[in-house]
Amino acid sequence: MRYYDTGIIIKLYTEEPESEVVRSFVLDDGEPILINDFHLSEMTAAITLKKYRGECSTLQVERLLSSIDEDRNKGVLTFKGVDWPEAWRMCRSLALEYAPSSGCRTLDTLHVACAVLLKADNFVSSDKRQLQLASLTGFKVINPTSF
Repeated sequence: MRYYDTGIIIKLYTEEPESEVVRSFVLDDGEPILINDFHLSEMTAAITLKKYRGECSTLQVERLLSSIDEDRNKGVLTFKGVDWPEAWRMCRSLALEYAPSSGCRTLDTLHVACAVLLKADNFVSSDKRQLQLASLTGFKVINPTSF
């Protein structure tokens, strides 16, 4: 099972420089994309931030958020809950152990903690620090934007 960083998932719904290659990668995989509350919060913030920046209209924001809900209903995005107190404990532990050598940040460590708790095998991201942290914790890391 693959754990996708929110930055990769957002590229599926919005037009960003690497959106096309990410869509191709995800379609080739064919597996549902595992998401949790953290993903949903980050996706909502990223999409509504595009409105703030003038990159899209209110109607486009509503359509993008509806697309995410539709994909949840179709099973393209599969919601799986996380034990949040445990995720935060692991986040802190990862930061203590790896931040000094990797430069990872809180949200990087939280994503990796979620991936561990959800028992993912692979970690998919385009964020170098996050990929380094995931690799240090034993994940096979994949950066679809580097293909």
